[in-house]
Amino acid sequence: MESLLNNPVVQSSLLPLLVSLIVSGIVGFSLPKGKMLAAMAVPISALITIIAISGFSFPPKASSQKLPYLIIAAGLVGVLFDYFEIRGRFYKLACLVLPLPMIVWVFGTRFNSIDLSGVFFLTAVWFVAAYALWQGDHRRAQIDTGLKVLFFSGGLGVILLLGSSGMLAQTAFGLMAAVGGFLLWNWPKFRFSIGASMLFPIVTILGAMAAQGLFFTKASGTAMAFLVPLLLIDRIVPHIPFLKRATTPLMRPLSLAVVALVCLTIPVGSALLLTETSSYGY
Repeated sequence: MESLLNNPVVQSSLLPLLVSLIVSGIVGFSLPKGKMLAAMAVPISALITIIAISGFSFPPKASSQKLPYLIIAAGLVGVLFDYFEIRGRFYKLACLVLPLPMIVWVFGTRFNSIDLSGVFFLTAVWFVAAYALWQGDHRRAQIDTGLKVLFFSGGLGVILLLGSSGMLAQTAFGLMAAVGGFLLWNWPKFRFSIGASMLFPIVTILGAMAAQGLFFTKASGTAMAFLVPLLLIDRIVPHIPFLKRATTPLMRPLSLAVVALVCLTIPVGSALLLTETSSYGY
């Protein structure tokens, strides 16, 4: 059993998927506000996955050791927002504020040595993360946001893997599987809200990992920039004749997935062309 849990494929796929699927089902069907809080299963699964992959260190020293703390902090904030049903301007303010201190903390003292171009890249990561969170305020009862995060995680994982960072890539694939385990409850019938409990911690950690990939690995920043259209797939689908009529709960997620997969060819292709790979960085 121990050797199975130490298998990288299990750690980044089966483990997070099953934990997320089971925990979200238990929370969603047993707690009074379960349908609203079931999404907390995703960061719980992600936390277990990251600890299984890279361990847990107190106090954290390396930037990668800070990822569990980011999930815990942002996850608690997200649960509070969902439990007290905080919406509107306070939600949007949190979307803008939350990613910034998290990313700065990941870099620690190294932040003082970042040049102007580095500040630009970090600012871009911050705004993309804030925009991804912002989208979730009025789309809690739709699967769209969950699918965006799922495919963004997978695309980032591929780019990080090609950029010789196997551990970060494995973590990104684990996030993808955790989101996928939760979304299984919401397709074809939508059951559980996709709110701050999931979005705050997962988007924050994706932003932190993207920043780590830009500065500490060979991952292509251009390829990462091409991931941004994944956040717009719900706006692309209505402009595609043979997909815009797929509006049923069964077919709409499939049409979004088709567009997301097509969009992924650009960042993955860019990563293949622009990244110099040596090893996978384990």
